[in-house]
Order: sequence, then structure tokens, then C-alpha cells
Amino acid sequence: MQFPNHGANPGHLTKVLKLQLQEEAIDFSVNTTPFPLQKNIEANWRDYLETITKYPDPTSEQLKILIAKKEGLTANELLVGNGAAQLIFLIAMYFQGKEVAIVEPTFSEYRDACKAFNCEVEGLVINKPWRLDVEDIYHRCKSKQLLFICNPNNPTGIAYSLEKLQNLIERLALLGVTVVIDEAFFDFQEEGNTLINLVQKHSNLIVLRSLTKMYGIAGLRLGFMAANPTLVRKISRLQNPWSVNGLAQQIGYECLKDSCYVREVQEFMKSERGRVFPQLRQLGYEISNSKVNFYLLKERDKNEDCLPLIKFLIESGIIPRHTYNFSSLDGRYIRLAIKSVGENNRLLNALKRWKERC
Repeated sequence: MQFPNHGANPGHLTKVLKLQLQEEAIDFSVNTTPFPLQKNIEANWRDYLETITKYPDPTSEQLKILIAKKEGLTANELLVGNGAAQLIFLIAMYFQGKEVAIVEPTFSEYRDACKAFNCEVEGLVINKPWRLDVEDIYHRCKSKQLLFICNPNNPTGIAYSLEKLQNLIERLALLGVTVVIDEAFFDFQEEGNTLINLVQKHSNLIVLRSLTKMYGIAGLRLGFMAANPTLVRKISRLQNPWSVNGLAQQIGYECLKDSCYVREVQEFMKSERGRVFPQLRQLGYEISNSKVNFYLLKERDKNEDCLPLIKFLIESGIIPRHTYNFSSLDGRYIRLAIKSVGENNRLLNALKRWKERC
């Protein structure tokens, strides 16, 4: 079976499994915010119509200035992209043909992008409980030119130690290895742990961010990378003209101005993790120690293919994310998003029924 490579594609998943997609099914495979669009964006929607008729700013200058102010950087240390995915492919293009390491299990787009540009890719698999072994990674990267680490990690939701990451970046700098830290889900942590302020100190560091997850604007495609100005300039030369449309730039700008929205989402996620996770464990499930808006789940003391559970949940109106294309997980877990209180309760009820079925 050819499963979809990403979540947020319930129609494809149900078609592959030859199951009916229920009209009111809840998509737990998509890991964006469960909150609605910010009220000011909905209220001012007609004001954006003029933007649609104009060519966008090719360098997203106003958006970069705002990001720089929020992050304590300069605009020339930033590159805005058509989603973080475009930036991943631009980085892979810049390092085409080089030797690349990827800490796995993780987002499959790193490997796909690097393979598309003929890189030699080695997966550095870390196993449950998914803690970084800095010494092992360092030694295995001695012949590499590029290393990808997702933090917090997709699909586990694990947040790695910033101290360990900084130590690894500093040591790999001496070997000429560039380190990409993908912080696409950074916003969902209430602690706000980030390495973005270190791009001014470490010339071998690239930090990626996504605006689509936290602000629920996935259809607009918007992300950015932070790095030293020389590297930003070189990678920006590979980017297609007008990559970021004007509507994405304008709405992204409005989103970033509202810090209260982010705090509300963070507080909600913390509350729901504290409410849902103990109930899942009490029902007999094992879950990853996630710090963000999604987590891995499987039945405790079982190491089996989760396909029967996936089919049961779909038939119960719940769309999970399979893990067949995550290295070392091989379908033995499912990934689930944290949704609204009512939707999470519906998931809990379905998982309870699964346990009671036999």
C-alpha cells in the first residue's frame, strides 16, 4: 500500500485503506493549531483584496523587519520562504551532492529533499525514549557536511536539551559541518526554548521556523530561516522570484503582531497535555513525552503494526497519522494531534472502546 507521505490528507489515507471517509471525521493527523484564525484577520479580510492584485515584495522586507525585531536579529540574517518546506529544499540544493546526516525518526522531507539533489544521506536513528547522544552523533558526522535535527521533533514531540545541541553545534563547527535546527513547532512549547539567537555566534547554524502551524495558515505557505548573512545571501540566490505571495506576507505580518494569541495556544496545549496524557496512560497506552501539540501513541507492552487500530479509528470518525515512513517506527505507533477539548474527548472515547473490544 502507498500511504500518504504527510498528515492532513484523510481522503488519500481512506482511499488507500478502502474505507469510507465519514463526513464529520476529525483529522488528528494534521498538527496545526486547533484554534480558529485570529479575529482581526477574519474581520479585515476585505482589506487584503488589493494585495491579491499586486506583485508581492520579492524579499518580504517588511515581514523580515518584524521577525528580526521579535527575535533580536537583523533582516539580513533572515530568508522568508514558501513554507519551511521550500527552505529545506533550498538548503538541500545548496549542499547538493554532499554527505548529509539526519537525526531520525523525523520529518521525511529532509531526506526527500537531499535525495532529490543527489546527496549521500545517512540516518542517525535514536530509539525510545528518543534522547540525543551527542558523542555518537558527533563521531558519525565527522565526514559529513550537513546535519538536520528537528527540535521539538516531529513525530515524537520530544524537545532536546539546548545545552546538548549547542555543544554539538560548537564541536561540529570545527569540522566544517553545518547544522540545521528545524524549530517548526517551537511556538507550542510554553518554555519557548530556541537556538535562533545563536545564529549570530555560530556561522555553521541554520534555524528554520514555520508560521503555518501555530497560526493555522497552512494553505498560505509561510516560513523563514535564520543564519549568518553570508549563508543567507548564498541560499537566497537559489530561490525562485516571488516565492512568497503578498497575501501570505501580509497575513503573516498580522499574525506575528499578536503575541497574546500564541500565549493562549501554549496555555491550552499545556492544559490539554496535562488532562489527556494521564487518561491515555490509564487506558493502557504508551505515549511519547511530547512538549508540543502532537504525540506518538501505541498500546503498552505491544510492538505490533498499528494498522488494525488505524482502521478502527477511521471507522470511528478519527483520522490518525500513520508512521510507516518514519525511520525505525515502521507503523508501530500512530501520531495524534492535540485538538479541541471536545475532539480530544471523542478520541479518548474511541481509544477506550478499542481497549474494550476484546
